[in-house]
Amino acid sequence: MKRDYYEVLGIPREADLQQIKKAYRRLARELHPDVNTGDPNCEEKFKEATEAYEVLSDQEKRSLYDAYGHEGLRGGAGGFGDFGGFSDIFENIFSTFAGGGFGGSFTGGSARSAGPARGDDLSVEIQLTLEEAAFGVEKEVTFHAQGTCSACEGQGTTNPGSVTTCSECGGQGVVRVVRRTILGQIVQTAPCVRCGGRGQVIKEPCSDCQGAGRRPMERKVTVNIPAGIAAGQRIRVGGRGGAGERGARFGDLYVHVAVAPHEFFERSRDDIFYKISLTMTQAALGCTLTIPTLDGDEEVEFAAGTQPGEQKTLKGKGATRLNGHGRGDEIIKISVLIPHNLDGAQRQLLLEFEDSCANEQYGERSEGVFDRLRSFFRG
Repeated sequence: MKRDYYEVLGIPREADLQQIKKAYRRLARELHPDVNTGDPNCEEKFKEATEAYEVLSDQEKRSLYDAYGHEGLRGGAGGFGDFGGFSDIFENIFSTFAGGGFGGSFTGGSARSAGPARGDDLSVEIQLTLEEAAFGVEKEVTFHAQGTCSACEGQGTTNPGSVTTCSECGGQGVVRVVRRTILGQIVQTAPCVRCGGRGQVIKEPCSDCQGAGRRPMERKVTVNIPAGIAAGQRIRVGGRGGAGERGARFGDLYVHVAVAPHEFFERSRDDIFYKISLTMTQAALGCTLTIPTLDGDEEVEFAAGTQPGEQKTLKGKGATRLNGHGRGDEIIKISVLIPHNLDGAQRQLLLEFEDSCANEQYGERSEGVFDRLRSFFRG
């Protein structure tokens, strides 16, 4: 795809003819094939810069390019080389028919509205703890972006009297462009190049922002993180993105959420999981242990005969449900530790215990575990 002509020449979209010529002369000296004999790509870059200059230095072509981009220039200023770009004009013709007939010429709309451009949408990432994501929090994010110029308060000038009506468009922000086509003349509107669609020209622009009303700066925004948000989700903060051109509104800020790993918990939707290992004795006899939760430590009772792989649920101890009611659960996953490196006395005690137990005391669920224990102790 072709690069943007303003980008090729390295100039802003509101650049005047003198700036365009100056940029092209600089590039022509840098990229001329006779100067850059060692650069195999310089000839193509030179042609690209020349093409950009030919379009932007021509008022009619530039207006078409600003309105329709590269598609509007196919076939040159006088017609259509192919049917690329034809659909845009055809739509304008049909909209004219629908609006009440035609005569010797057609009047179409513009491909984009006139006036200063809205600010850019921005994306930032914010890192939360599991607790912050579960219960919600206010966080301040810092980023670099276009902001309102403090020197002129976004007006583009510190002298309001220096703002005059654009002589090119008469303050309308748009100009009329006449195209000759196979269907006759088409009169279209395009943003005024001289004033950038604003309808006004500043004779004494602000020295800090050069009349733009905005400039790059460090920005800080406080974001309200809702309870129950999860990693990978994003929050839209309307109107807190990049500052628009003078008089235009700000873009939006999108905050992407990341959640740091937790020391104890893993989260799945609104539930959190905690792993605990009981000794063989604790599992067999039962015990009460202190278990961490999102609300603080809690005493939890484990029944006698607790088996490996069992789970215990603490209702309502999980994360807050996003845009809903209540909370998820905390689920405790239980494993049982088997002793190893036993000395002779310990082995003998366990063998005596094993011989004293009837098979039904183990139960069907734990038979496999104790079969393995029996082989281990006797082995």
